[in-house]
Amino acid sequence: MYGEAGTGQVSARRSTASASFQNTASLQQLYLRGCSDIAGASLGMQFGRQEFADGPRQLLSPGDGPNLHRSWNGARMALKGQRWRVSAYELHATRLARGAFDEDINHGERLHGLNATLSTPAAPADGSRDGKADGKPEDALEGFWIHSRNSAFRAGRSVGTDERDTLGLRLTGRSGRLKYDWTVARQGGRYMNRDVSAWGVFAVQSLALPDYGWKPRLTSRIDVASGGGHQGGTLRGFNQLYASSAYLGEGQFLSLSNLLMVSPGLAFSPAPNTALAVEYGFARRLREDDAAYAGGMRAYAGTQNVPGRELGGLFRLVGTWAASEHLTFTLNVERMDAGDVLRRAKLPSGSYAYLGATIRY
Repeated sequence: MYGEAGTGQVSARRSTASASFQNTASLQQLYLRGCSDIAGASLGMQFGRQEFADGPRQLLSPGDGPNLHRSWNGARMALKGQRWRVSAYELHATRLARGAFDEDINHGERLHGLNATLSTPAAPADGSRDGKADGKPEDALEGFWIHSRNSAFRAGRSVGTDERDTLGLRLTGRSGRLKYDWTVARQGGRYMNRDVSAWGVFAVQSLALPDYGWKPRLTSRIDVASGGGHQGGTLRGFNQLYASSAYLGEGQFLSLSNLLMVSPGLAFSPAPNTALAVEYGFARRLREDDAAYAGGMRAYAGTQNVPGRELGGLFRLVGTWAASEHLTFTLNVERMDAGDVLRRAKLPSGSYAYLGATIRY
């Protein structure tokens, strides 16, 4: 049995802050978990209020960032063998309120789905015979189905019930010095009595360079998600569901809908306890008849009425420093240079930075 309570406090504009930031007290998690071995496989089941993530992080994540994380209510299970895993879940969202232990279950927002994964030993880059001997991940092929329902989903200027099925495949692993995480997803369903037909492709990869002590890696991300159809007919805007991104990260500037972004970069470790990564994303929208979307699927005002496809460039610098076994600092610097679409809608460039500390005890 596990329980977790939290409080959220901000120092300014407390009366207008959302309940995930300004909260007297919240029951974040309270669940029962049981495990058992069945015919050589491991079965785990979990019931109650819990944080949740499964499958591609571009679609489902624990909700990193705000003072109080996203949580769900329901059950999930996983049956795992040596080279395979099957999981299922049935969950409803938690609706936060600002007082003390006054959250409740939001039955208008739910998730249920299945996930099946097959894995094989990865081919290690250091030449060792066992892919797990040096702690490297396995190669894995993952199929998933996610049924989502949100009675307050925003698409363009409309807010209503969005119910859709997301089917996809994800391939992760390594080939020599190349590491990869590739996902394709197809969505169908209904939004406010309109059919939905959308798709997304997400590719993350890195290539280890000859090691001169800093462990340099060339990195790249390619994010493509469909858009359009907001004026009538079939809705083709992709729903990124509960995507993972740093709270103060590119997820605040751009959502995975009506988007094509290519982000080359470089990552390295100048010291054993320090890591740095820098990248620059070239962002465009796929459809001119649909808006550009900021974080949380919020449409940039006026972008649906201007021509052009260039959204701009997104610079990102991330650094971590483990000062000790118990203390880690994180630095994130972001700069979104407005392109033609944002400038025509009279929207400026934007930037910010944050420094965070994590204490483990």
